[in-house]
Amino acid sequence: MKKQINSHDGLKRVLIINSDGNAFNNPSLKCIIDLFLENGYKIDLRYPKSRAPTPSYPGIRFLPYGNLLKAIKLFVIDGLYFWTLIYLSVYIEKFVHYKDYDLLIGVDRRGLIEASVLNKITGTPYIFISFEIMFACETSLRYKQVEKNAAQKVSAWLVQDRIRAEQVQIENDLDPANKILLPLASAEIGKTGHNRLRDSLGIPIEKKVAIMIGTLAGWTMADQVLENVSKWPENWVLIIHHRYGNTYKSLRDSLGSLSPLLGKKIFISDAATQTVDEMGDVLSGVNVGLAFYQPDFSFRYTGKNVEYLGLSSGKISTYLRYGIPVMVNKIGLYADEIALHRLGIVIGHPSQISDKLNDLCDLDFSDNARNYFLNSLDFNLYRDAIWNKLSSIMINSFQS
Repeated sequence: MKKQINSHDGLKRVLIINSDGNAFNNPSLKCIIDLFLENGYKIDLRYPKSRAPTPSYPGIRFLPYGNLLKAIKLFVIDGLYFWTLIYLSVYIEKFVHYKDYDLLIGVDRRGLIEASVLNKITGTPYIFISFEIMFACETSLRYKQVEKNAAQKVSAWLVQDRIRAEQVQIENDLDPANKILLPLASAEIGKTGHNRLRDSLGIPIEKKVAIMIGTLAGWTMADQVLENVSKWPENWVLIIHHRYGNTYKSLRDSLGSLSPLLGKKIFISDAATQTVDEMGDVLSGVNVGLAFYQPDFSFRYTGKNVEYLGLSSGKISTYLRYGIPVMVNKIGLYADEIALHRLGIVIGHPSQISDKLNDLCDLDFSDNARNYFLNSLDFNLYRDAIWNKLSSIMINSFQS
């Protein structure tokens, strides 16, 4: 059944199905949401409740679901792989929660699969945004086949760079003609804040500050960084800022032996920003951003998905957006870009941080970081091309 665009009470409306629940802490997704709102669209946002802050946002109808439905979705989509049950579950949601839409946006695997079912029911065009790549060799052929089937009729697919595009194209049998490259980054240079986090934590003005933001799981090498902080130069301290707050809780097992350093060499931020655009206070007065990645292959998200990092690091792009030099390990495309454009320093392991910190005091690094962001990562560089593509998809659907 072909749906009729603009039949929904005269409003232009899109549905975003985001299985991660972090839409406002994801730079690209936040920008895409803003892009639709700026062009007069209403958004229905379907997502699981999570620790990620969800601000009130005019123009968005929030459709959260709880742990029970999340568990059912995981069982049906990621466990059984039984298409009839997947179809039935989405069919029920469509009549309980969903309206008519001009476009469906499926984020990552579960979002893609649910959007494809809605496409079968309503005829509404759908696109796929890939932030996490699932590999057949780390899951199963049946697991991937459901995803491949769901990807066959996407009108466009967005991914961060050529390296990740090659992998997701292979894994999902996607048409390269429908590819859109979009680095994981926000729009415009970040504005520094007046209520600096470093001041609220009581860091002396003469100290230089390194920071770790975002997820602090094992594959981020956070433990290895903490193990070596005591060896850093006397004039350097570390701030740890978890993406959703509750930093102490996230690092409970790591901080026990480091208690003598807390409040002296290591400072913990338990604050959580509501959106990725509110990092000015957190990053003001910071001298270097740390971003380390090490695939641990313990889970389908932390193996090859991390190995092929490409330009999918939101923390690196956020540092550069605020003109903060970065220190990274040799993880691929970003490491190459950082070395080539002097955006910071590439090292082999966090144990080498202490030897390189003072090398990052050159102001050229900060200027280079801002310029690189403006010339390569800024969402505004891609805004018109993305909107033209999405608009054409919706117009063509209406005319067909």
